[in-house]
Amino acid sequence: MVLLKAVVILALASAPPAKPAASAGCATTNIETALRHLEAHLKATVKPEAKDDSEDDSGASFAEEVVGQTWKIRDVPNGYMSTEDDSGTTYEAALFKNPEGYHLALVGTGVSVVNTAVYRCDKSGLKLEKDALEVSLEKAIQLYANAGLIASKGKPGLSEKYLRDWGGSILAYHLPRKGRVIRITSYVDEDAVYGKELGTLEYAQSKFQVIPLKKKAR
Repeated sequence: MVLLKAVVILALASAPPAKPAASAGCATTNIETALRHLEAHLKATVKPEAKDDSEDDSGASFAEEVVGQTWKIRDVPNGYMSTEDDSGTTYEAALFKNPEGYHLALVGTGVSVVNTAVYRCDKSGLKLEKDALEVSLEKAIQLYANAGLIASKGKPGLSEKYLRDWGGSILAYHLPRKGRVIRITSYVDEDAVYGKELGTLEYAQSKFQVIPLKKKAR
């Protein structure tokens, strides 16, 4: 009997740690359910005084704007929804499933500004991952350089200084209707540059990673 107990203890000690189980509220593959989770989360956590026209630290203002939309495209099997309002602003929502739950990505593309928010749902609940889709200005400029969109010094064309001085967003994000790859395109309103492919954000191992285009000669 003593020997049997020792064998059981050793077996338990040597067993690999179990993966954390997703909470019941986070075990969904349905984007409409995920958006309902987000709406409930916002109602429960956002203070009334934080609800104004500015983007506060919680990212709640933009998220509330997105979940309040009437979605025109509802591709629930693929975890994607999108719409456009009267001002021409487009809104996209996409669900990225992982073993511990999911990420819900939101993108709003307006006249000159692109807003993003990503919420992670796992065993600890739903929470904002503020910088999940953020690309620093330095990395964004490098994406332009890799794509061959920055002119060499002394030659006509787009310059690094122009990008640094640009008054709005210089990157646009396009959530996937199918798959796990977010396209990144240029968002500088210049005829020769606007809408050019710059790279991707690929979802792997429960996070988004920037993948630039292979460097092109300028």
